Amino acid sequence: MKTMHEMGKIIKILHTDTMHNTHEIHMYRTPTKRIVRVTLDLMCYDDLDIEDIDWKDILGLEGNEDVNVSIKDYTDIF
Repeated sequence: MKTMHEMGKIIKILHTDTMHNTHEIHMYRTPTKRIVRVTLDLMCYDDLDIEDIDWKDILGLEGNEDVNVSIKDYTDIF
């Protein structure tokens, strides 16, 4: 199981790769914003404080980029 620190590194690597690819694609035009939904289903121990994770920082968002987080705890289902 990956720690949150390791997951953050993986997400930053993916974000960096995406930024480089986006930069190559948008060389001759101004980048435009988009809205994307990414769903993470985490199975983790209860000591992982999901509510306090700074997703904007982990994703490396800048300026007026933003992230909205919705957390649904399925603990009662199991």
